[in-house]
Amino acid sequence: MLRSDELRTRDQAECVAWTPAQRAAILAEANDILAHPSFKNSKRCITLFRRLIDHALDGDQEGVKERTLGIEVFSREPDYDTSADPIVRMTANEIRKRLAQYYQASSRHSDLKISLVPGTYLPQFEFDAADDTFSGAEADLREPVLHPVPFPGPVVVEDTRTVERAPARRAWMLWPAVGLVVAAVALVLTQSNFFRSTQELLWAPMMDSSEPVSICVGDTNSFSFVGSSGDWAQDIAEVIAKRQLPPRRAAPSSDATPGAAPNVPFVDTAVTARFNGWLSARHKSVRVQREGALTLEDLRRGPVVLVGAFDNMWSLVLLSDLRYRVKVDPATQDEWVEDAQNPSRRDWKGSGKLQFEDSSVDYAIVTRILDPDTGKWILAAGGLGMHGTEAAGELLTDPAYTRILPSVLRSTKKNFQVVLKTTVIDGHTGPPQIVAVYTW
Repeated sequence: MLRSDELRTRDQAECVAWTPAQRAAILAEANDILAHPSFKNSKRCITLFRRLIDHALDGDQEGVKERTLGIEVFSREPDYDTSADPIVRMTANEIRKRLAQYYQASSRHSDLKISLVPGTYLPQFEFDAADDTFSGAEADLREPVLHPVPFPGPVVVEDTRTVERAPARRAWMLWPAVGLVVAAVALVLTQSNFFRSTQELLWAPMMDSSEPVSICVGDTNSFSFVGSSGDWAQDIAEVIAKRQLPPRRAAPSSDATPGAAPNVPFVDTAVTARFNGWLSARHKSVRVQREGALTLEDLRRGPVVLVGAFDNMWSLVLLSDLRYRVKVDPATQDEWVEDAQNPSRRDWKGSGKLQFEDSSVDYAIVTRILDPDTGKWILAAGGLGMHGTEAAGELLTDPAYTRILPSVLRSTKKNFQVVLKTTVIDGHTGPPQIVAVYTW
């Protein structure tokens, strides 16, 4: 049997891809690890661990190098001194400790154990040899699967026995039955969305609709309405409490010009472009409308994507009676994500005011509901500040984040809400972190 160091040096061309069962097991185990208390409080460990798993699943050994990881994960300059700045080594060592804590504390039996190859950053996956889900060999020939398996490779089976085989002329008789079984399995897997990622299934109700998708982007001119006090916090609080669109003021003549550009926040525009690109790449018709121009009749024509929270009146009106909703205190101007089941708590509060976007932490809500008033699906992504909205947009469109989406979101029939947290460093939005999920 080959040793693990020999397997790591095999030519990459000889390696085969992970089987669907292996990939599913690796992703499930990685998600369980990231959700464990030993990991979830360390952003650096989470980010590096995700990248290592991505490279392993892609069979990319070149990407698992200290300098490459420092550039990709920690935004270091290409010529940075790895000796003077050992952030990758330190974080990898921390990951090893946390993995050991996870498996020591875990009370459940797992068919897979993930660790890092000593002296490298290569993930290794130890599959339970007793579970034939992960073996491609025949049961009567199977030896224990090689441990560890750093990257996709053939299952190495050492067999010195002489096996009597059936005459070759009988083999053709089995092919029709095998073909029928393969076709039946493929049909079942296709119908069960087995091959679609969680991210794609999250969008499925919008994609499966025969009508175009309307993307509604917030407009800061929304704050100019009849009865507004001029205090944004007070005005927003009233809209949330009443759950009614306020009467608009007549637009100035300069704004009444056909084709005049709306006053849309930059990040909301970028997220809208991201959504538009994601849908258009999948040949879905899209209409982009600013919040002030969207009507109830538009909502009844087809599925709608709402971008923004406080600057999108439709988001405030349609989503403020759900479990997770944005709130603002008129007195302190604090904004937070409220859990209706624990309204007295403000755990998910932004660390800056809405008008200042230099917060060290931001929160957002991603919601998908079948609206009872219109009978159409609504997908909404909005943050307390611009960083939260940006993180929500990345979660919904960047394939790198599909692995952090819990499997409960794979249902295309359920309503759900996801609360996100993102850390802001030097004005840059960090990766989205899921802190709460609710489905019904």
